[in-house]
Amino acid sequence: MKWGMGFMIKWSRLIALVALIAIAFFLMGTTTDKIAKDIRLGLDLQGGFEIVYHVEPLQQGAAVTDDLLKATAAMIEQRVNIGGVTEPEVTIENPDRIRVKLAGVTDQESLRNLIDKPAVLTFRDSNGHTVMQGTDLAPNGASVGFDDLKRPVIGLKFNAADKFRDVTKANLHRNVAIYLDDTMLTNPVIDEVIPDGSAQIRGQRTVEEANQLAKIINAGALPSKLVQLQANQVGASLGAMSLDKTLTAGYIGFVAVLLFMLAIYRMPGMIANITLLVFAYICMVMLGWMEATLTLPGIAGFILSVGMAVDANIITYERIQEEIRSGKTIRSSFRAGQRHSFVTIIDSHVTTIIAAVVLLAFGSSSIQGFSIILIMTLVTSLLTNVYGSRLLLGQVLATNTCKRPGWFGVKRENIAVQQDERQIVKFDIVKNRRKFYAVSLGILLIGLVTMIGFGLNLGVDFKAGTRLDLMIGKPFQTADIAAVIQQDVPSVDFKPVTTFGSKQEWATTTFEKPVVKADLERIQHDLQQKYGSQVSRQESTVSPVIAEEMVKKAVVAVLLAALCIAIYIAFRFQLLFGIACVIALLHDVFIPMALFSVFQLEIDLTFIAAMLTIVGYSINDTIVIFDRIRENLKTTKVRTVEDLQQMVNVSLWQTMRRSLFTVATVFVTALSIAVLGSEGIRSFSLALIFGLVSGTYSSIFIAAQVWVTLKKREFARKQKAAIE
Repeated sequence: MKWGMGFMIKWSRLIALVALIAIAFFLMGTTTDKIAKDIRLGLDLQGGFEIVYHVEPLQQGAAVTDDLLKATAAMIEQRVNIGGVTEPEVTIENPDRIRVKLAGVTDQESLRNLIDKPAVLTFRDSNGHTVMQGTDLAPNGASVGFDDLKRPVIGLKFNAADKFRDVTKANLHRNVAIYLDDTMLTNPVIDEVIPDGSAQIRGQRTVEEANQLAKIINAGALPSKLVQLQANQVGASLGAMSLDKTLTAGYIGFVAVLLFMLAIYRMPGMIANITLLVFAYICMVMLGWMEATLTLPGIAGFILSVGMAVDANIITYERIQEEIRSGKTIRSSFRAGQRHSFVTIIDSHVTTIIAAVVLLAFGSSSIQGFSIILIMTLVTSLLTNVYGSRLLLGQVLATNTCKRPGWFGVKRENIAVQQDERQIVKFDIVKNRRKFYAVSLGILLIGLVTMIGFGLNLGVDFKAGTRLDLMIGKPFQTADIAAVIQQDVPSVDFKPVTTFGSKQEWATTTFEKPVVKADLERIQHDLQQKYGSQVSRQESTVSPVIAEEMVKKAVVAVLLAALCIAIYIAFRFQLLFGIACVIALLHDVFIPMALFSVFQLEIDLTFIAAMLTIVGYSINDTIVIFDRIRENLKTTKVRTVEDLQQMVNVSLWQTMRRSLFTVATVFVTALSIAVLGSEGIRSFSLALIFGLVSGTYSSIFIAAQVWVTLKKREFARKQKAAIE
């Protein structure tokens, strides 16, 4: 009877758990599409542009005040509204800048012209003297009408009819030209004195053109001069292409991680996959709730977080497998695995969040979006892939249906098999540490020689200039593209034109100095004449002022992130661990930089984002190793240097699978982005791959070895003090 009751309780719990998971998946399946559609996409995914303007007063020598910035921003918003943009972002950046970010814009050229046009309306006599200005117009004094031939004209109504009468009287039978800024709109002859303060502007080709000009005149002139410091423009079709390619890379990376977890960890892997799907769903809900803008680096950060989210599961499941192999029961192993891995997981998440916070403080707008998403996903993964997966796994074990070690990826013949420490250590890493130091030093020296000989291939983010990407859409010769560029912009040097894309349909080059928008428009127009109207462009222009600021911010960000993480590790462990972490982190930064120099890969702002991500992520693996060293120090008698080296060797090999598997999940997602993702995050993904390999190498072969070296010196000092 008791057996029957136990059987019923066991299966009722299992059925309830399966039903709960089924309901959750049903809700996710029926709401995901709507949630995804409500997520706001950035300009790099739906097209648009972002421009940073320096505000200069019209009066020479005057200061830029808060009122002037607010008035200029308000006027820009008015003009953006004329263009019909639904969600413009016009933000003031003290002390003298305004950032304009417009996503989902189809006619970008017209809108960009509309925003920064001074729109000063003047009336000039035949000698070029200004006789009246736009400020003399009545409120909303410009309107659209039609002449006798049904052609659109703009009617003007002045405040002071007497003043306009006197102007027409003084210039009777002479020309009085109407100028918008320095462009002459019309140059009529005054045939008669006009007493009612009315005038007309003719020559508009369409009603739409006339309406827009009338709105600009009514909006008034900008109260300041706008000088472009930085500009990024992405065509709508290019944004959609980037979105599709990056999402495809994300799906492949996501599926690869799911299969990996299922193959290695069996039933716990299935639990991890369930919580990973819930993790992705909650992240989408959070993005919508936060009204965050999802950019290309943001998607890369989200894809990257998929690999990082399962790290917590890997750390826990590896420890559970280890406990099962030691001969403990499944439930005891589960409890021990939870207990021993929890602090390590928290430490690893905190260090990555530290790096993300530094990114948030020092990054540009798109990189800040990446850091916000990274922080959000890290917090969410704690809820789902730590607490959630442990709760589900605990409920499964409570049903008492998964008793066999095979459910946890452990073979019976490996249980309770006593292994000598010398059998665990397959290769004496500590003894050969000088060889690993030499390998790292060799790569750094090669990179240093390359940097001295050829320099770093800095992108426009760090050295100023304009990067121009052209989507041609059909076969082309790079020499033909270069010829058009040379013809249209002969005064600015540019790098050799190269191709990229799966079908080599893109051409790209970088100008050594910033190129004005009119020249870029001319290049695009001439290429459209040659290859067709499908030719579109993507540009990134950075002034020397912005480039200098970005270099300073990048250096400060990397150093600050490394310092903060080192302080945290020193506080959580001890000072020597912190020093070893600093050296390993600098290794993880300089090795990818050396490799980028050797292969002459472009270093842009996303490279810095990848480095700071690696600074946070690489330390995760180091923490796992250091945590095991600290644990073994409590149970192992270390009297000599040989004991110390043996203990570290054992710790390294006890955590070897964890070190390799944790990097494998992120490596797969980073590789999918590099191979299948958009060109816009290619530098990010390559830097991430180099950094992941370098970070894993440094955690195993550098960080722990540096700690051993420092600890040996500490031993030597203590021995010397004891003798004295």
